[in-house]
Amino acid sequence: MSPSRTLATHLLAAGLIAAAAIPVSAHVGTSNAYYDGAAGPYGVRVIVRTPGVIPGLAQASVRILNGESVDRVSVRPLRSDLGLDGAPPPDIAAPVAGETGLYSAELWLMTAGSYSVEVTVAGAEGEGTVFVPVLAVAERLLPMSPAVGFGLAAAGLFLFVGAVTIVGAAVRESVLAPGHVPDRRRRWRGRIAMTLFALLLGGAMGGGWYWWDAVDAAFQSRIYRPWSTSAEVVAPNGTPILTLTIDDPEWRTRESEPGAGLLPDHGKLMHMFLVRTDDLAAFAHVHPVRIGPDAFRVALPPLPAGDYSIYADIVHESGFAPTLVDTAVLPPPTAAPPAGTPQGAEPPDVPAPDADDSWAALLPHGESASTRYTLPSGRAIHWEREELARVDQETTLRFSVTEPDGAPSVLEPYMGMLSHAAVFRDDGSLFVHLHPAGSINLTAQQRFAEAEGVWAVDGSASGRGHAEGMHSAAPGTGSVTFPFVFPETGEYRIVVQVRIGGVVETAAFDLVLEEN
Repeated sequence: MSPSRTLATHLLAAGLIAAAAIPVSAHVGTSNAYYDGAAGPYGVRVIVRTPGVIPGLAQASVRILNGESVDRVSVRPLRSDLGLDGAPPPDIAAPVAGETGLYSAELWLMTAGSYSVEVTVAGAEGEGTVFVPVLAVAERLLPMSPAVGFGLAAAGLFLFVGAVTIVGAAVRESVLAPGHVPDRRRRWRGRIAMTLFALLLGGAMGGGWYWWDAVDAAFQSRIYRPWSTSAEVVAPNGTPILTLTIDDPEWRTRESEPGAGLLPDHGKLMHMFLVRTDDLAAFAHVHPVRIGPDAFRVALPPLPAGDYSIYADIVHESGFAPTLVDTAVLPPPTAAPPAGTPQGAEPPDVPAPDADDSWAALLPHGESASTRYTLPSGRAIHWEREELARVDQETTLRFSVTEPDGAPSVLEPYMGMLSHAAVFRDDGSLFVHLHPAGSINLTAQQRFAEAEGVWAVDGSASGRGHAEGMHSAAPGTGSVTFPFVFPETGEYRIVVQVRIGGVVETAAFDLVLEEN
């Protein structure tokens, strides 16, 4: 076997061949889950670092936010199709040395699919529980180090030569009396036996290599890739109309399964983000309407012409929250043709613009490295960078908004949240949609909680404590925070959206993240 072949493939692939390819949650490039909220009376921040391979160990950390004294923190993974009935006993999270109020545990995710991590906190204020949706998917291959590869190759060669030598010696000398020397005939018989056995053993090894190749191919076919889609943009009346069609066979297969229907998230069946590819200087957050089993359509705002990356979030009834990925070329905005001008083909039916659609022209990538971004209204959004962001370490993205005179702005709820943010790499390999509650899909969270009796269907507290799932926001002073973990080095852009006076304002901040 080639030393470069991955150890994870050989050890794990057999268990994955039967697993279906599962879409990853509302992110691209990472399936980690971040949650800021409450477990009953306790403020908590939960971060689940998914293993990227299945079966695999997820790392779960729970930080107690408000300084409460707690006696016990426990976590356990619940499969969406089994719930508590098929769950293992909870694992007790251990305090992290050198940290105050931080607990950590490892969770085995044994099969691909949709999970919720049940987090239970117990202390002087009683007991509270919250569910954090997590999707377990095969995202990558774990590389084998060259040292291990060459070591295994050397061991295999040693065993091969040893086995052939033993067979030759057995045929040549096994029936000789002690002290007798094999004659010419016996030596030739030993050589022939060694040759035949070497051919037989080599054939067996070749068959094993062929089997490993098949297993490797099966594993790679199970690595998550976003569902294939087709994006079409037309502008028959001067307004660009985007139609996104999901044409992946996996989508059509899942549509016939229980729990495959779509749920609204913040009242929308789809949240779509468009980012101009070359300079990241245009951003839109729009909400297409479903026009058929596989298609969604939206009239786009007057974005600058160019190539755009598309990221579209949907939520299944089962809790799956995939992000669809595509690209589109937008034409220059034009005025509608005069009345009576021949139109040619019949224009498509266009849904009315959503009141929550928003867009902005931004500073080009690389030109917004400051911690202050001036908005068209004269207001400013400030990135309060109190700590240095590091790869794979918990961080808080903190922003404040001020009026032109420097007074704090009053933020209004924007689709139930005081702010929305998107974090993406300049090469498009990573995209994460954030709320102050984190990256998890709150509709999926509520779905899990209702299934386990933590929420009543009407949203009231029930059962084992209230987990503050929907995070409905009231107007507040101009400061918001987002929990996050940057998964890798690279050049990032952070887009922050707030609503003030009924208008959505958008700012962008650039970050170059290097090795720790």
